[in-house]
Parts: sequence; structure tokens; C-alpha cells
Amino acid sequence: MNHFLGTWQATVGKDTVELWESQLYGKGVITNVYQMINGKKSPSYMNNMCFDSKDGKLKGFIFNHDGNYTTWIGLFSTEKTFSGDLVDNFNPEKSWSKFEFVFVNPKEWTLTMHNTAGVKTSENKYSKIK
Repeated sequence: MNHFLGTWQATVGKDTVELWESQLYGKGVITNVYQMINGKKSPSYMNNMCFDSKDGKLKGFIFNHDGNYTTWIGLFSTEKTFSGDLVDNFNPEKSWSKFEFVFVNPKEWTLTMHNTAGVKTSENKYSKIK
């Protein structure tokens, strides 16, 4: 999980930059995500992640600014690749989207999202700024 620590940014649209500010919380990681739209910072969501020793996977709870939430389950398949599923209430059989992080180096990673049919729905490159 230490791969995520620090402040990261990616251009995600015209005039829009996404910021991830991640820090340790005990043995877990808390990430606050913001959208900078035309220079104005707005909260987007908070992602809390921790290791579940029962099944050897990382799990996360995303609390959206609008009050909704998402859960996910993932694992590192290699030292540089972390992938998983967005799921319904931590139920791995009810996946509705897939994600993959590829850590290119300590200051750069790519996040790719796919639908359940495997079609890429988005891809963003993040750079460490702090």
C-alpha cells in the first residue's frame, strides 16, 4: 500500500486535474481525492484501504462526496501491478467494474478502468507531486 502514499495528480479532462492525497492511518491508507476544475478544488471522494488477512487481499471503502459509497477488493499480482474489482458490499461475485494500477516507477503510475466485459472505459497517468 505504500505505493500510494503522497500526493498524485493526473489530467482527467479538459481543464480538469484529479488530485490524490494519500497518507498512512495505522496499517491502512486514507486517500482524499479532489477535482481541480479550472483551478477550483472540489472534493470528489475518500478511499480507505486496508489488508484483509482472512483472504490475503486489499479492500477499500470509497465514500463519495454525495454520500454514496463503493467497495472494492484487489491484490498485487506482481510488484508493479495492482488490480481488482469494484463490487457490491465487498461481495466478489457482484463485480460491476475492474481496475488496474501499473506502477511505472516510484513517481508514476497508470490507472485503467474496464467494464465487466473487459472493455477499457478510462485510463489516466498519475505523477507524484509530493
